[in-house]
Amino acid sequence: METSPLDPSLPGVRLLQSWIREQLPLSIAVVGQEPIEGRLIWQDPEFLAIERAGASRPVLINRRQISVIRSLG
Repeated sequence: METSPLDPSLPGVRLLQSWIREQLPLSIAVVGQEPIEGRLIWQDPEFLAIERAGASRPVLINRRQISVIRSLG
């Protein structure tokens, strides 16, 4: 399975990048799980890295498992 590179001309990619820069808190709804809250610290074509409050390491979320991303800020 080949991964496409992130296309910075897409509005969704640009919005996520602005949320990374602004360090906004987010809630990410993941299929079959409780929503995950934290700050988005990076994205790549397959995963989002979320820093949760009090955690020492980020949580990686596969993009295919995400149903909704909302800003809490």
